[in-house]
Amino acid sequence: MSFAPKKKASKVQTGKRHGKWLELKTRKVLNSVSLQFDAEGNAIGLSHFASPVTGEYKGRKIYSVGKAAKKIQTVRA
Repeated sequence: MSFAPKKKASKVQTGKRHGKWLELKTRKVLNSVSLQFDAEGNAIGLSHFASPVTGEYKGRKIYSVGKAAKKIQTVRA
């Protein structure tokens, strides 16, 4: 029993298959993105990152926000 294809697949067919896969993944990513909002209701970043405005992540202060934040502390989750 052989696992090789019976005939060579054309480049067009391979491109179509890849294009469909790429379209599906893009749609899934776009639908699954959740944003983080500030008090005014403006989107400030993705929800799984620390807020660039307040410096908080999941209600905890991660780093101080100033004019020039020099060191950003990382938190192990």
